[in-house]
Amino acid sequence: MGVEVKNGVSHPNEAYGVLPQYHSKSAKIRVACVGAGASGLCLAYKMGKMLEPGSWDLTLYEKNPHFGGTWYENTYPGVACDIPSHLYTFSWDPNPDWSHYFAYGPEIQKYFEGFAKRNNSEQYMKLNSKIVEAQWNEEGGKWTITIEDQVSKELRTDWCNVLVNGSGILNNWKWPDIEGIDDFKGPKLHSANWDHSIDFKDKSIGVIGTGSSSVQIVPQMQKVVKHMEVFMRSPTWISPPFGGGALNELRQESDPGDRQYEFTPENKQVFKNDPEYLLQFRKKIEAEINSLFGMYQQGSEMSDAFREVITNEMHRRIGLGNEELKKFIIPKWSPGCRRISPGDGYLEALVKPNVTPVFGGIKKIVAEGIVTEDGKTHPMDVLVCATGFQVAFKPAFKVVNNEGVTLTEDWADGPNMYLGLSAPRFPNFYTIVGPGATWSSGTLLPSIECSVEYAVKMMQKIQTLTIKSLDVKQEALDDIYAHFDEFHKTTVWQEECRSWFKDGKAKNRIYLWPGSTIHFLKTIREPRLEDYNIRYKYKNRFAFLGNGEVKAHVTNDYAGLAPYIRNSDHDWVIE
Repeated sequence: MGVEVKNGVSHPNEAYGVLPQYHSKSAKIRVACVGAGASGLCLAYKMGKMLEPGSWDLTLYEKNPHFGGTWYENTYPGVACDIPSHLYTFSWDPNPDWSHYFAYGPEIQKYFEGFAKRNNSEQYMKLNSKIVEAQWNEEGGKWTITIEDQVSKELRTDWCNVLVNGSGILNNWKWPDIEGIDDFKGPKLHSANWDHSIDFKDKSIGVIGTGSSSVQIVPQMQKVVKHMEVFMRSPTWISPPFGGGALNELRQESDPGDRQYEFTPENKQVFKNDPEYLLQFRKKIEAEINSLFGMYQQGSEMSDAFREVITNEMHRRIGLGNEELKKFIIPKWSPGCRRISPGDGYLEALVKPNVTPVFGGIKKIVAEGIVTEDGKTHPMDVLVCATGFQVAFKPAFKVVNNEGVTLTEDWADGPNMYLGLSAPRFPNFYTIVGPGATWSSGTLLPSIECSVEYAVKMMQKIQTLTIKSLDVKQEALDDIYAHFDEFHKTTVWQEECRSWFKDGKAKNRIYLWPGSTIHFLKTIREPRLEDYNIRYKYKNRFAFLGNGEVKAHVTNDYAGLAPYIRNSDHDWVIE
């Protein structure tokens, strides 16, 4: 009783035979991941925890000379997370030693480096290795990937059964699309590619942008530069702290509008000595943030309350006068239409004597500085572009399916991704928190974790059910997008603000999960195989049943041969 197999795949014209294996034996699987940031580190950990030892290989291809992703790349002054630090860890791996309530970039990078060291994650990494193309071969059930060495620029190839894109949406930075961007004669910096060799002392500088990086850079630069002009195209909400209930229990005396708080040695000692207290502290913050989802419903009581609270707080921070600034920077659209910016000190910096806000558009950049649409030239010594990233709804690398169609071609009319995870017609390819996942209404790492677990559960299905490939059905995606469109008719995200949630447009489909973070996690906790097209390695889908034995027969695990015999009605598992 046997099956002739060629390259791990049987062919339809071959006679069916029983596989010489026990029930659901895990086949060897080879996995490649784009990136070694939070998603890649989580993937390595979860594969080790969830898959059969020895049944898998993993390579994390990281384009940078060091791992860490966004926290390795972004080193501009003041870089910090807008999520409370005690929630910016993997949910099972708390860190009692955070120095601040909102962690700064270097400390976050240190956390991920410590996590990698504790879990031996570096063994899976290939650094300075940028995946530039992935080509699916249906017959072989594998991806052929092309990797560019970032030092030598040489190309090499590898292959995998499953490809995971863990590079994130906000990954590729870009210079702003402004005429003359290369004509400026002085030093030019981007927030995502900071040049620490430049001395800003006594310099006149220009900062383009009002997003999260600008909000963090401006207060730091204001302290050292002679003069700074901040070029502002769009208004932005600057919020008081979210998750502040737990924080207020800790701090004794401080401005209640301050987002930031430095943990005292006593705070950190309590966190270390009382894990249950730390757990409840973390849960309280997360629960509070999840409870605020109602603010994203347009015209809701909570949305109106947030508008009033944030408006009053912004007025307070700006101070008396400065009416032109208040009129420009406080949005007409509701809080949350664009991601709300954190930032102690930003509004205060804008009204300092050495800072001038410049409202309206930029016409062009010339050798000496910036020309605004009113024709005025603004000379400067240094130009800072705090303009963020080219939103990578489409991967930064070329992805080609079995029909020779690229993902970019397939998405000609816009992103087409199921649950932020899977794309029709592109089998065995998973994106971690891609378009359609939660990016605005809660903490991010739990969504990364559950998306990774989803991908690993799909790997388990491939391994144990003799699956060659599976891709999500277009009809499933059509249905979920119909729900997106109907749901978002009443959310603040459909208001006329330009946002990367809408692929950089003021009016477009909203690629945000239609619910809170916890609502998203509940949805993706278990994969719905009924939403997938499945193709098997063998002629018979039940080939995984094998020779009539289970694993315990082969391993001589006596207890494993009777797991359902028990004293109470608890769950049981047959391996």
